[in-house]
Amino acid sequence: MRDEINLLLAPASPQSPRQTEASIVALSDGRLLAAWSDFYGGKWGDHAPARILGRWSDDGGESWAPPVVLQENLDSLNCMSASLLQLPGGRILLAFGRKCHPPSSAGTADERPMLDAVIRISNDLGQSWLPPRNITPGGAYWCITNDRLVRLASGRLIYPISRADQGCHCWLSDDDGLSWRQAGGDMARPVEGASAYEEPTVVELSGGNVAMFIRTDAGNLHLWRSGDGGENWRPWKVHPPDMCGHADCGPNAARSPCMVKRLPATGDLLLVWNNNRVRSPLCSAISSDEGESWQKIRQVEPMDSWPPRLTHAYPSLAFQDALVHLTYWETHSEAKAGRFFHLRYRRLAVDWFYESDTSRHLSS
Repeated sequence: MRDEINLLLAPASPQSPRQTEASIVALSDGRLLAAWSDFYGGKWGDHAPARILGRWSDDGGESWAPPVVLQENLDSLNCMSASLLQLPGGRILLAFGRKCHPPSSAGTADERPMLDAVIRISNDLGQSWLPPRNITPGGAYWCITNDRLVRLASGRLIYPISRADQGCHCWLSDDDGLSWRQAGGDMARPVEGASAYEEPTVVELSGGNVAMFIRTDAGNLHLWRSGDGGENWRPWKVHPPDMCGHADCGPNAARSPCMVKRLPATGDLLLVWNNNRVRSPLCSAISSDEGESWQKIRQVEPMDSWPPRLTHAYPSLAFQDALVHLTYWETHSEAKAGRFFHLRYRRLAVDWFYESDTSRHLSS
């Protein structure tokens, strides 16, 4: 069986111009399930109509069944940004964002909608799903991002999200997703050099710590760490402040989210992100020291020109045997009214990420 596959899992069209923000889960029965945002109303803006579609693969990504609807649009705006997670007992969780107008609103352009995190549960390997339930309280705009559900070694589930002008929060479950609560301790708030903290992702480190990687407007990722399972957060001083200007520096990055997970085959951390101030190229890097440093930088999607015509962002990661499954969007940055966002799927061998494109380490 070939290791590498590169295809459009969900091509965009004039009727469905945006196919984005995906998550893939490798199930215990050997199948793959992919879920993503299907913007079906002929418009691609963040508030345009959208629902969650899914596709199954029985052969490790070699072929995919036709799309099915996993979650219809629930309100006047959309459902988007899927996250999938299978628990050790077999239960599958599907989380996503549910966007709607405030109850008193007539949908005017100057009034911000509400956005809540929603969870659905399948107890039969995705054949059926329990009704959707809100995780977050209504009345606010919680910024939901794809592929964010994480299970710690303790069994705790963490769903990191951000809230406009308030920084990054974590929602926690200690009963396999049946109930959720907002972490009660300190959260990650913007610090020097950044005015926005958005779209965080978390990964468990050795020793029980949890790291948070945060999209910022500062030209790099900001890193925070929790020593109590996501309850409280503090800046993670990966490098001395004089190396990057402030204490919680991280890799150079566009104002776009990253994805970081632990490779089961090697135990190292794998980071996928835009290693630039724009959303190109899409790169990967390996850390063998729990995120203190990053090497083996590779370009998953090289920059095609300057300015880039194609951009790639919002990655997801899943692992099966010695293979890595990635998704990310692909769009023409120059297009405007006719802009399409395709969902691209890549399958690569784990070894691919250890073949360096360059010998230099990440600079901060």
